[in-house]
Amino acid sequence: MAEDCFRFQLITGDGVLDMQGLENFTRTTNLSQRGVSYAVVAIMGPQSGGKSTLLNKLFQTNFRMMDAEEGRSQTTQGIWIGKGIGIEPFTIAMDVEGSDSRERGQDGATFEKQSALFALAIADIVMINMWCHDIGREHAANRPLLKTVFEAMTRLFRARKTTRSLSSVTTPRLHLNV
Repeated sequence: MAEDCFRFQLITGDGVLDMQGLENFTRTTNLSQRGVSYAVVAIMGPQSGGKSTLLNKLFQTNFRMMDAEEGRSQTTQGIWIGKGIGIEPFTIAMDVEGSDSRERGQDGATFEKQSALFALAIADIVMINMWCHDIGREHAANRPLLKTVFEAMTRLFRARKTTRSLSSVTTPRLHLNV
């Protein structure tokens, strides 16, 4: 029997977390028995940029893909996850709704930022998919969203500051024996 990727919508297009679906995914895939031996890979980028297709090819998932004959439109709504097939360690692929969607319009910026920050917080690896001809363009390359992402990453990975006074910190000394 072929292995199933068990994809499901983790967060709806309205921003609602599906706890029952997450519990079912965890139970069905035996995720809780894996401890910390798993990886989460997320993908972000513009609508109709091929994110779901890329995840399906890389991880053998079955996320819904755009039908080019029907024209460009929103395919993925919210955030979907699926189990990667034939990959060790156990890998969860996270398909994030495309940014700059015509369907969300100007009101989509808040959801885009929230979903990007969620992906950053959860994923071990975040892939950013963009059209090469959009690089350098202010909005076509999702620069405002990327700025949010990189600012959050900088804050997350910045060295932790301490509240101790400088007088209580001892300077390490190098001793050489010649």
